[in-house]
Amino acid sequence: MQMKVLGEFRNQKQEQKRRVAEASKADKEHQQALEGLKAALESVQIAYKQMEADLRESDSNLLNMTKQLDNANAAQKVAAEALEAANVEKRRLQEEAKSRDEEISGLRKELADAEEGKKAAEDGRKEAEAGKKEVEARLANAEADFVANFHNTEAYSNFADYFARIGQQEVMTVLQNDHPDFDVKSLEAKFPPPDAEGEGDS
Repeated sequence: MQMKVLGEFRNQKQEQKRRVAEASKADKEHQQALEGLKAALESVQIAYKQMEADLRESDSNLLNMTKQLDNANAAQKVAAEALEAANVEKRRLQEEAKSRDEEISGLRKELADAEEGKKAAEDGRKEAEAGKKEVEARLANAEADFVANFHNTEAYSNFADYFARIGQQEVMTVLQNDHPDFDVKSLEAKFPPPDAEGEGDS
């Protein structure tokens, strides 16, 4: 009987050891699983933090790209405005150049006309000088002929009567021009020219 009880006790003790061993094993496995879960959680947390860092970097890169795109758009707008301004200035310069060309053409025509007019004026001046010289020569010849033949003129009997009559005529002319109301004829009748007096005496 005691042997049976002792055997049962041994069996129970072994069963307890087995259960304790199994429980210890299960606890170790649980502990290992827990450690694995902790490691996995830490890994997930690290990965999550890395994802957050990557996300922040991505947001930063996206913001930088957006700024760069905005800057590029602004630069493109400025470039387009500058190009438009350059085209406007180019058209203005082309119009100005065209106007200058027309002005230069007009000035060249005016210069050609002026040169032609100058040549015509020079030719006219030469002709006038030639005519003047001819008239002067003819006048000199006429004066010389008049002086040479003065004593042969029938209108004047002598040199003194000629200049007396010429002087009186000039005085009468001045009086008539300066004093239109003056009776010049009565004065001429009162003071006849020398040749008229001579004719009256004869």
